[in-house]
Amino acid sequence: MTVHSRTATFQGRSDTIDAGVTYLRNDAVPAILTMPACIGMSVLAARESGLCIVTTAWETRDAMHASVSKIRPIRERIAKTLGGIAEVEEWEVAAMNRLHSSAQAACARVTWLRVERANADEVIKDFHAETLPALRAVRGFCSTRLLVNRERGRVAVSVAYDGPEAMQRRMSRSDGRHQVGDDIMDVRDFDLVMPHLRVPDLASF
Repeated sequence: MTVHSRTATFQGRSDTIDAGVTYLRNDAVPAILTMPACIGMSVLAARESGLCIVTTAWETRDAMHASVSKIRPIRERIAKTLGGIAEVEEWEVAAMNRLHSSAQAACARVTWLRVERANADEVIKDFHAETLPALRAVRGFCSTRLLVNRERGRVAVSVAYDGPEAMQRRMSRSDGRHQVGDDIMDVRDFDLVMPHLRVPDLASF
């Protein structure tokens, strides 16, 4: 089963995050979760920097593309509320694993990496074989997902924890850096504002 995902990253302002989250919770999330073949949505927000990432997951690539006309006005409203333009990217959900319920997760660390297209499958195998076992051994770990954009040569690893103390326990190997070398593009910490991803566990390659 191949699940597809779309992220919309908004660089807003710190003083607009709460208003954006309110709109997402009251209007955007209920509307998007009822769209055909949508299997979840999550919202990450960094209040100090104003960065907000909205992730939607879809049963098929066709379903994700069919949602564009309905999603666009919602995305524009979010951008207007946050005061920032969205950067949109499509991904393959290459791994999804939960140790605890999403309701327990309080924060998340996202690591973006470069990967050669020819090496993408090897990175996925290493993530399942090495990173997942290491993560599951971290006290306070809740869940993780691995997103791959083969066309752009990018990987995003999101790891959710039950609090910031757990997030600091394992800085490198837990977030996938050990397996992919030094090709880290960025690392950001977020509050996990809305964990509504219903993607099934994809814990074996």
